[in-house]
Amino acid sequence: MKKVFVTLFILVMGGGLAWAQTNWKWPEDKATAKEKNVLYSDYVKMGSYKEAVPPMQWLLREAPDLHPSLYKNGAKIYDNLAKAEQDPAKKAEYIDSLLWMYDMRMKYFQDSANVMNRKAFKAYKYYVKDFDKAEWLLDLYDNTFRLAGDDVMTQNLLAYMNVIKVNKLVKKNLTDDEVLDRYDKISTIIDHKMKELEAKGSSTDKLKKQKDLIDKVLTEIVKIDCAFIEEKLGPKFKETPDDIQLVKRMFGFMLTYKCTDSPLFLDVAKQLNKLEPDFGVAKLVGTRCLAAGDYECAKTYYDEALSLTEDGIKRAQIYTQLGKMETKKGNKVAARSYYQKALSEDPSNKEPWVLIGDLYFHSFEQCANKKSKVEDRLVFIAAYNMYKRGGDTAKMKAAKAQFPSKEEVFNDDYTVGQTLTVGCWINEKVTLATRD
Repeated sequence: MKKVFVTLFILVMGGGLAWAQTNWKWPEDKATAKEKNVLYSDYVKMGSYKEAVPPMQWLLREAPDLHPSLYKNGAKIYDNLAKAEQDPAKKAEYIDSLLWMYDMRMKYFQDSANVMNRKAFKAYKYYVKDFDKAEWLLDLYDNTFRLAGDDVMTQNLLAYMNVIKVNKLVKKNLTDDEVLDRYDKISTIIDHKMKELEAKGSSTDKLKKQKDLIDKVLTEIVKIDCAFIEEKLGPKFKETPDDIQLVKRMFGFMLTYKCTDSPLFLDVAKQLNKLEPDFGVAKLVGTRCLAAGDYECAKTYYDEALSLTEDGIKRAQIYTQLGKMETKKGNKVAARSYYQKALSEDPSNKEPWVLIGDLYFHSFEQCANKKSKVEDRLVFIAAYNMYKRGGDTAKMKAAKAQFPSKEEVFNDDYTVGQTLTVGCWINEKVTLATRD
């Protein structure tokens, strides 16, 4: 109490410097209002929450639009009283007063998205296990997410999913579709928040953990498997292929539940990339098409993936895939060209060197002229050089084992260390070496 009266004395005698703040709406009895404001504020600072109630209630009655801090402190007062109260009836009264503070704050000072976020989470803390409040709590969260959108507080993401769980399993008042619609809203907000963090270079670990927990709750509410996706979501996809939320949901589910071998998965991935072009999705579709031997499809989506990024590492990945496609088709010159583009985009990636080495190594039969064993085996020296640049010692050893022997070099009238040109499509200079 001594601290309270000392503070009062300083404020009253010293001209009330603390009241130099703007946006305070004092009632007609300004002196009393200032006194009550100091009293209840100091009680809050000392943790004397019960003592803070009478002067605060006077302000709520006489100056309800005084300042947002009145309701911020009011929420703090009733939250602490509710946490400490053992009597159920009194506790419920405090909780009602706590939530009323948020309502009044919105009434007089707007800031609805922020305040609704706070009200929802406090209500969740106190009412999530009170099944009589389940439907009311669901409605509160529905409104909060509708109002706040991407600005929903992180702690409300999993809370909302738990509220949905109670309503689905206990109250049995939600269909699978209604659960999934709400799940989509949560997932969309998480994706947005993660992109914002990534753009700032900040960690997304906390959100990823939230997403994992939310997905776990979903599996407890709705039985999701490949059959569910095919039989329940598949027909909807055919009817409304431009429903981006449905397409995203199906794509995510099919990845999570390993339904990617289904023909439906490729259709969904293609449609997702059509509605929202994305490097990762375009690359995935291209790779699926390549695995299926549909080279035209693979080329189309790989080219689109290239158009969607300027990142050298990602572009190198695509050029490498295009090189593999041309290798499958038997177009070694085109394959090498793509591998060289990959190296240009990402010099740190050694794989393309090894793949070029493979092209050379497997060109012996194609390029051998059957006239000189030394000339025929130059392809293996060329392959060795590529493997060396790629750091693949096992393949270097295999290639060296195919070099010409000293005897063959002597018989064909060549000299070790001599510079020779590998003919055929390879057309590269190498330094003659032997295997022995």
